[in-house]
Amino acid sequence: MHVELNGSSDTIKVKHEVQSGSEREETLFTPIREGVFRWSTPDPADDWMMVGHLFVRETGVVFVDPPMVPGLLEAARRLGKLEAVLLTEQNHTRASRFIAKRAGIPVYLPETIPDAVEPWEAARVKEIGDSEVYKAGSVLGFQTYKFGEDYALLSDRQELLVGDNARGDAKGNVLIFPEWFKLYTPGPPYPAPEDISKEFRDSLKKQFKDLVKSTGATSLLASHEYDIIGGLQERASEL
Repeated sequence: MHVELNGSSDTIKVKHEVQSGSEREETLFTPIREGVFRWSTPDPADDWMMVGHLFVRETGVVFVDPPMVPGLLEAARRLGKLEAVLLTEQNHTRASRFIAKRAGIPVYLPETIPDAVEPWEAARVKEIGDSEVYKAGSVLGFQTYKFGEDYALLSDRQELLVGDNARGDAKGNVLIFPEWFKLYTPGPPYPAPEDISKEFRDSLKKQFKDLVKSTGATSLLASHEYDIIGGLQERASEL
């Protein structure tokens, strides 16, 4: 497959050459605002979309929870020097190994709950290579917060980046885990939504509302399905 890039810093597209000799053009990165892009692809193992976000800063390009798509590195290099991969949780390694090895950049993984696999062990097993572990505080210019068993990241423009615990829907509403899980039937090893205690559900919802209020977050950039661009304070207060 030949990949030819075509576009500007506003929209990045790739051209795929197919067997017939014709070309099929696709938008790879969709802009959220200046310097921030998103892209998505179906999860090959589950019935949902994986979403990655890309931040272009003076220091370089940072990938957040990046899923693999054709032309990913070539397109990202058009936006700047590749700096790092940043994960909101260990399960979102996705294209981290490929990016780290091809681009020679580090991967930042969050500290985990005590009974989970240690971050360095997860990095070794998944052959990620150069990796660093971050905790609550800050990493690569993002503020980091514990959110459930995962982490949430806050950009300098009050965008809250979340892995599995929250996402938007097509109408701009916030869905908290496991509510959005009800839309799918993934089965084992994932727990059935009805098996997750009300105490856990209520706690996660309260954590999200408190996090949005205390950080002043205005947008939600989710690693699955839909982002919520603007109006997050109001949407969170409705939960």
